[in-house]
Amino acid sequence: MKLILGGARSGKSSKASEIAEEYSEVVYLATGIATDEEMESRIARHKEERPENWDTIEEPVEVGEELAGLESKNFSGAVILDCLGFWLSNLFREIDRLEEIDPEDFITEKVRKELQPALDSKYELIIVSNEVGMGVIPGSTAGRRFRDALGRANQVVGEMADEAFLMVAGFKLELK
Repeated sequence: MKLILGGARSGKSSKASEIAEEYSEVVYLATGIATDEEMESRIARHKEERPENWDTIEEPVEVGEELAGLESKNFSGAVILDCLGFWLSNLFREIDRLEEIDPEDFITEKVRKELQPALDSKYELIIVSNEVGMGVIPGSTAGRRFRDALGRANQVVGEMADEAFLMVAGFKLELK
């Protein structure tokens, strides 16, 4: 498992694609949802940039089920999960429906549980995520809760990963 962290437009997805190109088969597991025109444009651009021979799975919430499905098919290529932040954002919609739940604990356990099987799989999981610990402190409670949960999730994935990189201005810094 590899983790690629970085800020907006740091080159995270490009680096993930570059790593995945070393494999004969690639699955792109997209977690983003087109909630407005700008997001539709982003998703369309990402699709255009992907090689035609890559398979794409669009799944905003049940990431673990998709990864388990690939394992059951004995898939042995690379899987790009892009991105952890969108996945957690989608999970937060579910959390908001649940009362009296600690979002950091829920997210931490969910990420660990759903990604753990990938550690023993035949495929290489490449996870793209936003580094949120160096940015502006969000002005809202919801924003701070999300930032904290994603920061914790990044730590969990970082512990699980064999390799971790931080992208800054298109440059890869090796963390692990």
